[in-house]
Formats: sequence, structure tokens, C-alpha cells
Amino acid sequence: MRRGARGMGRPRRAAGFTLIEVTILIVIAGLAVLPLAMLFATTSIRSSDARSVSVAAHLAQTKLEEITADRRATTRGFTYLVGSNYPPETPIPAFPAYSRSIAVAPDSIFDGVTYRTVSVTVTAAGIPPVTLTTWFTNYGS
Repeated sequence: MRRGARGMGRPRRAAGFTLIEVTILIVIAGLAVLPLAMLFATTSIRSSDARSVSVAAHLAQTKLEEITADRRATTRGFTYLVGSNYPPETPIPAFPAYSRSIAVAPDSIFDGVTYRTVSVTVTAAGIPPVTLTTWFTNYGS
């Protein structure tokens, strides 16, 4: 066995990355980070929008439940369900960023049953209006 045979010929390459490899890696990583940063920014904006839409839907549902209670109350009933009894709330108490309006359509009759369409719309900055609609019937009560 020859001594030093290993040292002859081509020099051994040191372990690690070259400057060119590191530069290419930094460029690729930089190009990948920009879209990811934009994705995170968009996601955080959308999550606050989703919260606002959820609050608006809850506020609309709450008002519909109040109107349903008026419909079922013996002192109010079906005839109480008119737009003038439900003025717009701008802003909604305890929710100053939101406004709420109620629309009561004229009575309709289907299959001999009178019904009234009631829509509650909640608006807030940065989100589309949230509208919930229901129908109340008058079965002669």
C-alpha cells in the first residue's frame, strides 16, 4: 500500500456551500417569501372581515327574534308587524360600527293564507350588507 496516495491527484473539496450556491438560495427564498407575506396579510384582513360578517348576522338574527316575539305576543300580534314600528338603528346601541334597518313588504296571499315578508339588513364598513328574511303568516289569529 502506498503512503500518501490519497494526497495525489485532484485536491479534496471542502464540505459546505459555495458563494454562488448561497446567493442562488437567497434569491429563491426571497422570491418565495414575498407571496407568502402577501398571503398572510390577506388572511389577517379576511379574518377580521369574517368576524364582522358574523357579528352582523348575529345582530340581524337577534332583531328577527324580537320581531317574532312581537308576532307571538298577545298584545301585539300580526298587525303590529309594520315598518313604522321598527325604525332604523344607526348605530345599533352597544355596536356603534353597525347599522340595522327593517323592511316590511306588503301582505301577500298564497293558498288562502296571508303572509308578510320581513327583512333585516345590517351594514358595517368593510363588509357587504347582511340581510336575513323571513315570512310571518296570519292564520286568522
